[in-house]
Amino acid sequence: MRTLLSIGTFVAAVVSFSHLWRGLQAALEGHRLYTPLEGLAWMGLFLGSMGYLAFVIYAADRASGRAMRRIPLFDRWLDRRQVPLPPRGGSGRG
Repeated sequence: MRTLLSIGTFVAAVVSFSHLWRGLQAALEGHRLYTPLEGLAWMGLFLGSMGYLAFVIYAADRASGRAMRRIPLFDRWLDRRQVPLPPRGGSGRG
């Protein structure tokens, strides 16, 4: 499931970057391809999807011990997800 989500996020990043690039080319030629709200929506989709992909890649690298540098924001999110299990008391026999 996570693989499909990552692939879908990558596709969203490529499509949104394509729309941003076309909008920039049109703006440089003096045309207006998107409204400002549409441009902000494409920018938000691009930045959000790239942020998610960076988080997933960092989480995988950190789990395997290959993270070169720490990213404090991602570390905080990953540490919050890892809830410690309650200690087991005794053998479970009453």
